[in-house]
Amino acid sequence: MTATSASTEPSRSLWRILALVAVVALAFVANCITAPPAQAHDALAESNPAQGQTVTEKLDQIVLTFNEAPLGGLQGGILIQAVGPGGHEVTTGELRTQDRTLSRDVLMTDQGEYTVSWRTVSADGHPIDGSYTFNYAGPIPATPSVTTAPTPSATPTTSPASSPTTAPTAANASSGTPIALVIVIIIAVLILAGGGLWLAIELNRRRASKP
Repeated sequence: MTATSASTEPSRSLWRILALVAVVALAFVANCITAPPAQAHDALAESNPAQGQTVTEKLDQIVLTFNEAPLGGLQGGILIQAVGPGGHEVTTGELRTQDRTLSRDVLMTDQGEYTVSWRTVSADGHPIDGSYTFNYAGPIPATPSVTTAPTPSATPTTSPASSPTTAPTAANASSGTPIALVIVIIIAVLILAGGGLWLAIELNRRRASKP
């Protein structure tokens, strides 16, 4: 009886160890199944023009579409830049963001290979960037003519001639008012003086005629 109970003790300990290992293994498997997958960075899903494309029609803008919308509030970290065959930038204006799409206007100046460089901030906060090339064989906008530049110099010649002619008239009008006022005052003074002299003569005559 004692030998049998002694032989069952190691087997019970072994079962306990195996049960503990099984519980740990099940917990690990459950954790792996329920854990959320690691968040991947955003990636460029589509571009217009596309990588290696030869554009034969007029091109007005570069459009890039990503698999996720860029992180909001970080517009300073978003960039689209296109450089032409001569090494000069052809992108112009402000960069536009709409959901998962970024776009920017271009002014094509030459035919040949162009390089588009882009940078954005993925939804998980990590900056991502990349570049690709395409060929442009479309129309080139005509450059504005510069032969009409000297024409504005002819316009100032008419303004100095007309302005002095009006100045003396205003001066004459302003100076005429004091002269007329002086004449009126002189006439009034002469009338008052004549009336006073006549009154004095009349009073003296009446005094002289009295007995």
